[in-house]
Amino acid sequence: MKGYINADIWKRKETAFLIEDGVFQQFGTNEEIEEHLSSQDELIDLNGAFVIPGFTDSHMHLLEYGHYLNHVQLAGCRSIDDVLARIRGRLESEEPVDWILARGFNEEEFDHPEMPDKQMLDNLSRNVPICLTRVCGHKMVCNSKALQLAGIEADSEIEGGRIDFEHGLLEETALNVMHQAWPEETIDSLKQAILKGASAANRYGITSVGSDDFLSVTKDWRKVLDAFLQLSYQQKLTVRVNEQCEFDSPEELAGFLDEGYTTDVGDDLFRIGPLKMVTDGSLGARTAALSEPYTDAKDTRGYPIYTKAELRTYLELANRYNMPAICHAIGDKALNQVLDLYKDLVLPGNPLHYGIVHCQIMTPEQIQKVLDQNLVCYFQSLFIDSDAKILKQRVGEKRAASSYPFRTLYEGTLACNGSDAPVETPDPLKGIQLAVTRTSLDGRASMNPKECMSVEEALTSYTEKGPEAFFSEHTGKLETGYHADFAVLEKNILNIPAETISQVRVLMTVLGGEEVYEVSKN
Repeated sequence: MKGYINADIWKRKETAFLIEDGVFQQFGTNEEIEEHLSSQDELIDLNGAFVIPGFTDSHMHLLEYGHYLNHVQLAGCRSIDDVLARIRGRLESEEPVDWILARGFNEEEFDHPEMPDKQMLDNLSRNVPICLTRVCGHKMVCNSKALQLAGIEADSEIEGGRIDFEHGLLEETALNVMHQAWPEETIDSLKQAILKGASAANRYGITSVGSDDFLSVTKDWRKVLDAFLQLSYQQKLTVRVNEQCEFDSPEELAGFLDEGYTTDVGDDLFRIGPLKMVTDGSLGARTAALSEPYTDAKDTRGYPIYTKAELRTYLELANRYNMPAICHAIGDKALNQVLDLYKDLVLPGNPLHYGIVHCQIMTPEQIQKVLDQNLVCYFQSLFIDSDAKILKQRVGEKRAASSYPFRTLYEGTLACNGSDAPVETPDPLKGIQLAVTRTSLDGRASMNPKECMSVEEALTSYTEKGPEAFFSEHTGKLETGYHADFAVLEKNILNIPAETISQVRVLMTVLGGEEVYEVSKN
């Protein structure tokens, strides 16, 4: 047994609690909890720190996040020169270089916004293949060697994506062609990346994730599934994973289902969740499918990844096995496509938890349809930090006014928060601050303040709501009989200015009663 005393426990009057066999056994006074402990048991004094349920990141890419941490990271670059300097540093390092895989640049954050291109990368190396993935994960720039190894030529074309050979630019499904050329991952390398991503998530107080992994690093979903199943069996996972299952063909989905996998198969550490479909691109890359042209690029509306008939094939196949879908739909045109199909699939009340991922460019009519169907909304308040600076520029005042309607969705349906990592760093405290203030972390840009959430609402969206969306019983609350998954924060974020929440440190993260992160040991 373990006892924790002198705690400021969210939503509870008690100051102490007892853990046994991985669950909360009792909450009470310090004295009541200490009475149950023997000299062999552990007693932890939290010295007034704030205890909350472990954060749940409702939509991320855990494997891809860990893979990203193993490669060149471009977040924070403020110019193309910064990007090229990081690549040059890797080329000049003493470690062997077969490929350079880098991710995280955002040209909108550059002092002079412009995209890197093939020639710039060729000037660094014509022998080592180089791939730079934009922060959103929907656009990539490659040098000539990488394009050659992927079999991409000047006249190459692809459905659901775009290839600009001259500039080495790939969008949407074209990235999958390049991914096929990357060095093949082993199950052991996949396990290592998963554990690295999970350990990094623990530092932010995260104990559960909804994670889309099957197409993240390798196209072999069986290999990814085996990696997760082995880690779960070995009790090595330090987050609970609800897998959001993405496939590159209906045939692959059919094979998965025929092997007996469907929603809710698994255990407490790894469980199969919904089918995940990506129906369009991103706002930053201007590939999100809009009904009207982009305000700052009148020649494009983005584009859907699938035809309506193609998308229907996936959704109806999964539905036959009671497997719901959650669909990435950032642009309003893509969202219309999804909502039209959901009309025929979602039962009254949405008992299977069909959902929408991202919930960004939405019309008032679409918001109402989402609420009427009780669709689960997987939103990312972390996006506000970068998107507040470009939203009106991208889509204009009218469309911006009803976009990112997070509080409206939270009040009207089941809505859970997340990061989409590695698109954003999976930092729930930053996400909470952004949900509450609707203002970028540097204070320079903001979005519709009518959609500001309270701290209590934002915290709930990052703790209780994710497990509810996942059907994860006895997870996400500080209650007797629930999994002892919790985070310890240095301050009670309900009692400090909202604009300082992101500065609060996570002191400890506990999964099933076992500490998976402690600041004093890191």
